[in-house]
Amino acid sequence: MAKEELHAASIDESSMSIFPGGDLSTRIRSFIVPHLEALILLLLAIIVVAVFYFLPYKIAFLNLFYLPVLSAAYILGKRKAVMMAALCFLSGVLFAYYRPGWFEVAGTRLNALLVLATWGGFLILATAGVGSLLEVLATRVDQTRQLNEDLKHINEELKHSRVTEEMTEEIKDKMEKALYATMDPVVAKLETEGKLRFEKRDISIMFTDLTNFTSYSDRNRPDVVLEELNRFLGQMEPIVDLFRGHIDKYMGDGVMVEFGAPVDYDRHALLAVVAGLKMQAKVGTLNLPWQMRLGIATGSTIVGMLGVRRQAYSAVGDRVNVAKRLEEICEAGQVYIDEPTFRAVEPFVVATRLRNMGYGRQSDRMLLDRVTALEERLSRESESSELLYELGKVNFDLHDATGAIRYFERALALDPQSTEIKLAYADANIKRDEFEKIQLKGKLQKITVYAVNALKDRWNDPAVIPPAIAAAYSAAESHIEIPEDVVLAVEALDGAIGHCRVVALLSYALADRLKLNEELKKTVLLAGYLQDIGKEGVPHHVLNRLGSLSDQESKLVEKYVPESVSACRRMGYVDPHLLEIVLHHHETWDGTGYPDRLRGESIPLGARITAVAEAYSALTSWRPYHEAWDARVALSEIRKGMQKGRYDPKVVEALLEILHPSGMSS
Repeated sequence: MAKEELHAASIDESSMSIFPGGDLSTRIRSFIVPHLEALILLLLAIIVVAVFYFLPYKIAFLNLFYLPVLSAAYILGKRKAVMMAALCFLSGVLFAYYRPGWFEVAGTRLNALLVLATWGGFLILATAGVGSLLEVLATRVDQTRQLNEDLKHINEELKHSRVTEEMTEEIKDKMEKALYATMDPVVAKLETEGKLRFEKRDISIMFTDLTNFTSYSDRNRPDVVLEELNRFLGQMEPIVDLFRGHIDKYMGDGVMVEFGAPVDYDRHALLAVVAGLKMQAKVGTLNLPWQMRLGIATGSTIVGMLGVRRQAYSAVGDRVNVAKRLEEICEAGQVYIDEPTFRAVEPFVVATRLRNMGYGRQSDRMLLDRVTALEERLSRESESSELLYELGKVNFDLHDATGAIRYFERALALDPQSTEIKLAYADANIKRDEFEKIQLKGKLQKITVYAVNALKDRWNDPAVIPPAIAAAYSAAESHIEIPEDVVLAVEALDGAIGHCRVVALLSYALADRLKLNEELKKTVLLAGYLQDIGKEGVPHHVLNRLGSLSDQESKLVEKYVPESVSACRRMGYVDPHLLEIVLHHHETWDGTGYPDRLRGESIPLGARITAVAEAYSALTSWRPYHEAWDARVALSEIRKGMQKGRYDPKVVEALLEILHPSGMSS
């Protein structure tokens, strides 16, 4: 009926246009609309009678009935149109029955009933077909109209929701900016995800403070003071972020930083110490009117969100107080650490244990000269209990109780019956805490304090690289334009400080021994320096696993190789030869490596070189899962690996030739 209503409405509109705005048009319209179907039937009846009664050649004119009947199907629908077609057919049958002569063609009487039956059947079928198609079309039109209405409604809702969504995103962005401006982004993210909680955890805490800042602020305008302070902090913050530190709070010109919280890093002490050294080095380049003191302590603390209405992520506990006291006694430009921190970083740093004397007196300098002379004599002569005892006494007078104990122990090994040496040894042990531990304010017991001087230089360690080789190839480091901090931050996570530098320079030396051209040697140098940079993407607990790795963990470690390639690309290194070396430096000569299981000469030569250099560096350095190997043992292990098909024999032989001058070949 939707189609019928549509056409009734169209007729209604047309009648209004023919008889505009008068009473006559209104009456006509009110009569036609209700009686439309009856009028159409009457019209068809008149046409039927006229055709059959007045027109000759009636058979030819039967096809005229298709037009009104099909029109009726369009206007009235299938059911009524079929009824009209049946009416036309019956009318024709009646005329043919009573007037068969009317259906003669060319003087021949046709079988009128047969012709009319054929015509009537097609008429009814055509009418039914057209009516069905029109009904389907009307249904589809109705569905489309309803769908358009639904889409319009949805569109209105989407417009409303889009506005709401945009407002929500805008509010969210403003909140995040405000939150990140006052809180570490990592803390903010973990807090919004509900992942922060109170817990007891081993972390490292750093405190910094500036010397002479109070007098500087008194002499200068506030805007100048704050501008200089912010400039200084702007240089420190990127270093803290690079080494995964969390800036807890600013305390005037001081800063409190946690390493190992809120994200738990196994090598938090190493990250803190390396960050401290880099911060002090940066201060030395800034030409500021002050210097910095820096203290680091490691141990168990309670961490979490502190406060009720105004919250901040922080740490509390004894180690926090120790770190603050270390900063207070620290000399300007130095990094002071406690005993637990030193034990965690001992393989990587050069540090001096602090004692309760400053070597400022003339007698102290004379004792130091005496130690130097006795040590030179000991190197020339064979060991004797008397000489070792004398060295022990001089160290004891210098308040170096640990050094004195070592010499007394060696003297007792040569003369175990000496009462004099035994007494001196006992006295040194009794006095060790008094001489070598520092009394901090607020602490009942003295603690051992170390001043960190620098990171160890493994390339210039004669136990790792022969001095002649180190001197010959140190200049190649000038070809490395990458800032040291980029790889140092990854090495600190992995517990492998200095590894990349040794791999790079040793790879350059091997490339030179194999007579590669200068351009390829530089490419091998850079590839060796960058090939481990992707380890940043490996979970740190997997990197520092003490035991064997599971298959799943091994796959996680292997993913760092393509990540190293991606990192090189992000840094602008797109040389295909360099990327090829980085990608394949874990392939093995026998084809069992990764990622592509290349074998033999199909492995790029540069990758075969850096693989051997990396193996030697890894074996001769301290790692969380093994102590540093002696160079001879490391070379023997690499040779065994070559025999098992792991390394290129040509590269291994070059390594043995390079290290031969120091007597380290097998």
